[in-house]
Amino acid sequence: MHGLALLTRGLPRVKTDPTDLEARLDCQMGSWLSMGPLASGVPMGASHGIGYVLGAAFDIPHGHTSCVMLPAVMRWNLPVNAERQALVAAAMGHPGEDAGDVLDAFIANLGMPRSLGAVQIGSDSFARIAEEAMATPWVPRNPRPIVGPAQVREILDLAA
Repeated sequence: MHGLALLTRGLPRVKTDPTDLEARLDCQMGSWLSMGPLASGVPMGASHGIGYVLGAAFDIPHGHTSCVMLPAVMRWNLPVNAERQALVAAAMGHPGEDAGDVLDAFIANLGMPRSLGAVQIGSDSFARIAEEAMATPWVPRNPRPIVGPAQVREILDLAA
């Protein structure tokens, strides 16, 4: 959570002034802290699994896939992890607000893509993406169980 707070504080400042060394340090420390759980085996979920497919099959940069998919996946997962998402919203400086909305607004303020359409992915590709995402190691580990491509399609519709 501290890493997320540092990134939330640092990224907009770096965008405004890339020479702001304090903001860059916040981003560096935030990134480093965010990697710790991954290195210790905390599984990723549908955002990364779908992102792998978008990167490999459609040449979308990983940072963009996260911007596009994570708010939609958070909204889809809300019924099973609302308490954890509340921690995310609080770490981002918006306690009591919907974490998916907070993240979406944060991404918008950075000028990053926020929809599949923004990265030139149309609904005609959703079936392929859904099928291939099921084969990643991350989609089956999503907090809200995903048992088949139809559920991935629900997430893709939210990200359209």
